[in-house]
Amino acid sequence: MTHPRSTAHRRLGAVVAVVLMATAGPAVLPAGAATGTGALPVAAPAATSDVTAPLFKPGDTVWGLGRTGFLTWDAADPNVKRWTRLSDGAVTTFPYDSDAFGSHDSDVVVLRGYSKTTLRSMETGADLLSVPMRPNQYAGAVGSTLFTSTTDSGEGPLELHSPGTNGPVRRTASGLHLGAAGQHVVAAAGNEALVRYTTGSGADLVRHLAVLDIPSATVVSTHRTGTPGQYTDFALSAGYVAWTEAEGTAATVVVLDRATQKVQRFKVPEAPRLSIGLVGKWITYSRPGGLQEYGNETANALTARSLTSTATRKLLDHTVSGIDAPGDAHGFLGGTVAGGEGLYRIAPGTDGVPVASLVASTGAPTQVALLRHNIPTTLDLDRTGGGFSMAWDLSRNNVDMTVTLRNTRTGESITEYVGVSTRGEDWPPMRFDWDGNLDWHGDPGFRTAASAGPYTWQITATPRNGIGPALKESGSFTVTRKTGAHDYDSDGSPDILARDTAGRLWIQDVHHDPGWTGTAQNPDSLVGGGWQVYDRIEATGNIAGAAAPDVVARDRDGALWLYLSKGDGTFTARRKIGGGWNTYVHLTGGSDLTGDGRPDLVATDRSGRLWLYRSTGSVSAPFATRRLIGSGGWQTYDRLAATGNIAGAAAGDLVARDRDGVLWLYLGKGDGTFAPRTKIGGGWQRYDDLIGSGDVDRDGRPDLYVADVEYGNPSPGFYRGTGAWRTPFRPVERLNTVHIGRTFNLFA
Repeated sequence: MTHPRSTAHRRLGAVVAVVLMATAGPAVLPAGAATGTGALPVAAPAATSDVTAPLFKPGDTVWGLGRTGFLTWDAADPNVKRWTRLSDGAVTTFPYDSDAFGSHDSDVVVLRGYSKTTLRSMETGADLLSVPMRPNQYAGAVGSTLFTSTTDSGEGPLELHSPGTNGPVRRTASGLHLGAAGQHVVAAAGNEALVRYTTGSGADLVRHLAVLDIPSATVVSTHRTGTPGQYTDFALSAGYVAWTEAEGTAATVVVLDRATQKVQRFKVPEAPRLSIGLVGKWITYSRPGGLQEYGNETANALTARSLTSTATRKLLDHTVSGIDAPGDAHGFLGGTVAGGEGLYRIAPGTDGVPVASLVASTGAPTQVALLRHNIPTTLDLDRTGGGFSMAWDLSRNNVDMTVTLRNTRTGESITEYVGVSTRGEDWPPMRFDWDGNLDWHGDPGFRTAASAGPYTWQITATPRNGIGPALKESGSFTVTRKTGAHDYDSDGSPDILARDTAGRLWIQDVHHDPGWTGTAQNPDSLVGGGWQVYDRIEATGNIAGAAAPDVVARDRDGALWLYLSKGDGTFTARRKIGGGWNTYVHLTGGSDLTGDGRPDLVATDRSGRLWLYRSTGSVSAPFATRRLIGSGGWQTYDRLAATGNIAGAAAGDLVARDRDGVLWLYLGKGDGTFAPRTKIGGGWQRYDDLIGSGDVDRDGRPDLYVADVEYGNPSPGFYRGTGAWRTPFRPVERLNTVHIGRTFNLFA
């Protein structure tokens, strides 16, 4: 059988602590603890397979299997060896300075110290014998018999040490080839041992197997095996001797019928390293380590093959290592989707066909399982910088995994392939560095910022090695973020209102995504029709106390109407603010000019005076009585835009374009008045509209949106706010946009 390998699967170590919490679900980060780094919480996972309580830890290696218990080496510290009794789970720990191995086909443990080797019965706890190791060299053990050779190279006689009345009885094996070297017991069955050794050297080196009768210390038969240097595993039963011979990327299993001397050979592709065992008239074989492999190889499963027909049976989905066991049986550390990970005994069923029975469980699942994730109940995207690094800790990472995030209010979603984290974590999780964006209206060619609201996440992880079904897990969370100044769908990004010549109002989503399309304007989303009755439409910001920004519209009779934004791209039914507003030439809103935290409205009349309407936060009376803040001269301007704070001070500001195309900055003082104007620059007559859009590029400063209309379609751009009053804007940047074919006549 294949000797165990000390490969600690620490990823599953936490499973043991909570395997009995079978319905607890994967662990999550405590609410309110989300950060942009997306670190996984240190929390225990829940079991996902219906198995018995664990008797040893995931990653522990098995070095012996008897009728009453089994021997393991600790995954974290191989110096810690334990014998676990099957009847009650009682554990015996061996001295730290001794190696411990199972004696073939028994409940005896071999304790190898510096000066002596001891055989201990784990049924009784008694030491059966102790043999000095100088000049003896350990060569294996079967039951209560210890095998040694007399030289470091294993040359010289093979000696057997058995308990006697007056101490160990030593005998010398007879029947081995002259010059036998490297002698070691590799398998056993009943009172027989299978001894591996070589003869010759260099090009003349030959590998042999000998079946040794233990009571008589006599070789019963010898067999020449594969080419020296190739990987070989061995098995012995009363009726057969078996071994493997590696051939490139494949292995050949050789089975000798001891009664007839007939040899059967069959090749197993893509499995140069095989572990084999014999059960009655069947041989089992598997490619160890398949659970962590990325290839879907049939040899990963433990397969039983009949030696008298062509029948085969799948016993385990994968194996880690094999071990001898008493009787017509052997053991495998491995797993099945139904039973999970653990130690399995392979023995004849009632019909003689081998069956696998779970001896001891680690509590870990064989199928891919979600152990924990870091997605909080509430995710504040403003706090996390607009995105979040989502992580899912799986029981294993050799999967093809996708994640879908869906806004259940809007239906917008994103599906992405998820890879293993590259952050250097120990046993890294599967990680999706979400940038806070979704596919716009289901179109993967456009992106939009994720709006506030309820979300679901769903992962699908398909094992690349074919072991177990695809994992499907899901959960929910809520995204919160501050609504922007020009943000009608609660995604934190500005939206531009555009009315077409048919009177329909559209929302044009402006989206900043440096890693995708830069800064873009998505195709239009319809708000509704009938807006041709208005000659002025103005985005005012939140003037009525709700979270989302509002809109005012003036009809041709001079009545001003209020539309409250719902925050989902729609508005409430209009409310009348009052009449007489046709006295004004320009209206603009969105800047907090009075320092009360609410955006205000300013208007210029036909006499060139500037009026301030301070917002109240009241739906029924959204503006206080008007106040004159500019006694004249404002008729020189043909465009006004309330920009918010673009120049670094606390109060909101205003820009105005004169009829010569010069843009001027009015810095707000915070008391409803402005500092003397400063010139920004000329050439602004090229633009049909100037809009204080809020923060387009997500740098925390408001920007200025501009549009020059070509054939009725806007050619939009924006000026990044700098926060410096002398140079408040950087050079214009054009927005990537899509023209749908509509003709527009108003923007806000």
